[in-house]
Formats: sequence, C-alpha cells, structure tokens
Amino acid sequence: MDNRSYKSTILVLLLSLSTFVVAQESASVESDGNQTNSPKYYPFDLEKNTKGNSVEQPELVLPTGNAYALRIESDLSIDLPSVEASFLAKVDAAVNSIIDEVTGNHINGRSLLEERGLQIDLVELVAPSDVYLQEHTPILSGQPSNITNYHLIAIVDLKPLQAEMKQLWREVMLGERLVQYIMIASVVLIILFLFRGNQVMRSRDTNRAIRLTVNSAILIATIAALAGIAMMLHWV
Repeated sequence: MDNRSYKSTILVLLLSLSTFVVAQESASVESDGNQTNSPKYYPFDLEKNTKGNSVEQPELVLPTGNAYALRIESDLSIDLPSVEASFLAKVDAAVNSIIDEVTGNHINGRSLLEERGLQIDLVELVAPSDVYLQEHTPILSGQPSNITNYHLIAIVDLKPLQAEMKQLWREVMLGERLVQYIMIASVVLIILFLFRGNQVMRSRDTNRAIRLTVNSAILIATIAALAGIAMMLHWV
C-alpha cells in the first residue's frame, strides 16, 4: 500500500507539473502573439506622406451637434499609396454627398459651384484634422509575417465647406432666377411689341411680305439679345 501510494503521489505531481509548464508556455505564447499582433498607430501627414512617432490607440469621437464631422476610414491594404488614394476617395465621396444635399441633387451641382469659385483640395481639406496611420502585422503559424497592412482613419469636419457651398449655391440660384425673370418679361414684351406693330402696319395697309420681314427681323434680334443677356448673367 505504501508503495502504491508513493507511486500515485509521484504520478500526480508529474501531471501537475506538466500541466503547469504547458499553461505557462501557452500564456507566454499568447502574450507574445498579442504584443506582436496589436496594431500600432502613428500621426500621418498626407501632404508630406510622412508618419510621426507611435501613439496610443486614438479615441476618435464624433463631436455632438455637428452632422458634417465625419469619420473617414480608408480600405485596408499592404500598399500605402493605395491606402492614401482610398482615404482621399472616401473624403471626395463625402464632399459629393454634401454637394448633393446643398444643391438638391442638381446634376451639375459641383461644376456650378466650382464656376462660382468653390475650390476643393482634398489634402488641404483634411489638413486641419488629426489623421492616423494604423499598421498591423498579422501572425502566420505563430510567427509575425513580413506583410504589414495599412489603414488611415480620421475625423474630418466638413462644416466650413458646407457653409461655403450654401452661400455659393444661393448666388447660383439668384442668377438663374434673374435669367428666368428676364426671359419671361422679354417674351411678354415681344408679344406685345409684335401685336402692336402688326396693328400699325395693318392700319397703314403695309405689304404682307414687308410685315413678315419686319416681324422675323424683330424676333431674330430679340432672341439674339436674350441669349447674350443670359450668357452674361451666367458668367457674372
């Protein structure tokens, strides 16, 4: 009995020791894996294409009361220039969304605003924001791979741009309304002028061919004048 108890005790101790060693190795591997696999964050300058010193994971919180402060994230890629292009494309898409909102989905909204002086430089637009580059090295077969994934992220405030768009769009609509009013008034005046002119020519028994020539000349001259006015107002 004593021999059996002794052997059982030894066996239990060996099993406990093995379990403890395996647990320690697993914890060590998991800790190393987590350390290697954790993404790193760097401030990133889009204009210079440079990153700053490593920082803690940024807390990118959207400000309350500002519907035009947007969280912009690029696609994940191993190619940094592609990530930058993806990020700026997302910014441009957000700008187009605001243009559609301001212009009521006008088919030429962006071009009309640009004709009024709207200048959109995506890099300059993002410059006031804190842009962060996320780098992540995946773990393959328990070892860090030689591939690094990149990801850009930022909170971009487009409220100033939206306010500028609204002001410019008011000017665009004012010019269009002015053109419409002038066209309507001109058409009314043309009708009245032709009607009165024909009355005078009939009372004087003017030749029909002459009346047609005069009326045609008046119409052509008036249409040309209206087209010139419309063009000038469009480029004002």
